[in-house]
Amino acid sequence: MEELIRRAIEKGIDIEGLLIREISKNDPQEGIKLRLEIAEKYMKEACDYLMKGDAIQASEKAYKVAKEIVKALAEKFKTEEHKQAYS
Repeated sequence: MEELIRRAIEKGIDIEGLLIREISKNDPQEGIKLRLEIAEKYMKEACDYLMKGDAIQASEKAYKVAKEIVKALAEKFKTEEHKQAYS
């Protein structure tokens, strides 16, 4: 399993995103919840980097927060882009 994950990462496959999409197919609310939990994790990391004075890393984590929130909102409101991504 670890070898499979390593290969996927090397090929640029978003394993986390794939897993969330599969979970969301059966339970959209769980997918939204997972995305918000990930956003919270990134927000904490962004704050930690700010405390260390690393604005570049903090901004990269803040970008990831925004990306996860947008994905969660797209799923919640079933936007056209979300429908296309999951079909």
